[in-house]
Amino acid sequence: MRFENIWIAGTGGTLGVSEPVAAAVADGSYSAEAAASTGMVSYARSEEAPPRMAVTAGRQAVKEAEEKGARIGDDTVLLHSHGHFQGIEMWPAACWIARELLGPSLDSMPMTVNAWSNGTLAALDVAAATLTARPDVPSALITLADRFAPPADRWYTSPGMVFGDGAAAGVVTRDTGRLRLRSLVSRTDTVLEGLSRGSEPFRTAPAGQPDMRRRTREFLAAGEVSLKDVHTRTAACTRSVVGRALDEAGVATDEVDWFLTPFVGRALYRESFVRPLGLTPRNTLHELGLTIGHLGPCDQMYGLDHLLRHDLLGRGDRILVLGTGMGFTFSAAVLTADGI
Repeated sequence: MRFENIWIAGTGGTLGVSEPVAAAVADGSYSAEAAASTGMVSYARSEEAPPRMAVTAGRQAVKEAEEKGARIGDDTVLLHSHGHFQGIEMWPAACWIARELLGPSLDSMPMTVNAWSNGTLAALDVAAATLTARPDVPSALITLADRFAPPADRWYTSPGMVFGDGAAAGVVTRDTGRLRLRSLVSRTDTVLEGLSRGSEPFRTAPAGQPDMRRRTREFLAAGEVSLKDVHTRTAACTRSVVGRALDEAGVATDEVDWFLTPFVGRALYRESFVRPLGLTPRNTLHELGLTIGHLGPCDQMYGLDHLLRHDLLGRGDRILVLGTGMGFTFSAAVLTADGI
C-alpha cells in the first residue's frame, strides 16, 4: 500500500553487552564451521528482561518524537512485538510497557503484534493503517524486544544466524517526523509454515525448549516441499514484495540509498536477500548485524535508529527495508529521509 502522510517521528534502541563469538567457539557452544559461514564477530547479550529494554528504547523514541512536534498521550496506540519469552508467563507485557511510557490510564488498547522476526514491519503496517483510518488517534508507539537467554539456543535456533538481545522503538505519526513511509507491502507463503512446526503434535502445555532444527528436518522429510523448493519460493516472495514496494513508492532499484534486512550471517544474507533481488546495495547495515546478532523482531527498527542516531542519512535518502518471519511472511517498505 502507498502512504502519503505517515511518518516515523522518533526512534530508540538498546543492546546487551557485546560478547565475542570466538569465545563461544572456544568453549564449544558454537562450531568453528558455523562461525566461518556466518561471519559473526560478536553478539549482544543482556541480563535485562525484554520489557525493560523496550521501555528504555521507547523513552528515547518518545523524546525524539516530541522534539519533532509529535503528540503522544493517553490516546496513543502502543504496539509491542516479540518472538521469545518476555520474563513472566501469561502476562500482558504490552500493558506494562504502555503504563511506563504513556501513563496509568489510557484511551487506547495496548496490543502485541506477533509476527516473529517480521515484527518491525508488521507493527509498522498496523500503526500506519490505524493512523490512516482513525483521525482521532494522534500517534502509535511501537516497541520491540527480545532476549535469548538459556534455555534458549541463540546459536542454532535458526540456521545461518546468531541471536542477539536488544530492543528498539519508533513513534509513528501524521504530518511530522524524520522518516516518511512511502509504501509497505506483504506476502505470505503458508506452505512454508511447517518449517517451524515439523511433525509436532498439538499439546495442552508447553513441552520445553523446542528443537527447531529437528522440526525443519521433519518438514522436509515429509516430502511436500524440498529444500530447493523452499529456496525457490522464498526468493519469489522476496522479489514480489520488494518489486511492489518500490513500484508503489515510485522508486527505482538503482535509486535506493540504503538496504536494511534482518541481521543474519554472510551466507544467508547473500543467498536470501542479495542474490534473489539481483542487486548490489549501495549502503547496508549488514556489517553491524555481524557484531550484534539477529534481534528477533527488532532488526529493522534498530537499524533505522542506528542510521538516524549516527547521522548516516542525507535529506531525501531512500531506504528499502525488508522483513521476513516464520509462517512464512515477507514484507518490504520504502521510507525517505524527508524530515532530518
